[in-house]
Amino acid sequence: MSEVEQSFDSQRKKIVEYLEQEGKGNKDVIWAYENINEPPYKFRKSDISSVLNGNRKYTQSVKWLITFLIKYFDLD
Repeated sequence: MSEVEQSFDSQRKKIVEYLEQEGKGNKDVIWAYENINEPPYKFRKSDISSVLNGNRKYTQSVKWLITFLIKYFDLD
């Protein structure tokens, strides 16, 4: 795993930990994503779950989603 991928994996884990601490789940992430006007990338609900579980490669769209969630949940 490259340094960039490790950074995004660390951010992904930070999001998952935050969701667990706050009693939130995938539905909250899906709600946040679905309320974006014209998102630059399209994700299905199952795609979002896969990203949060670490089951997706860190493509440009996945990196965008993780960055969005870090900012949305004010974790930076």
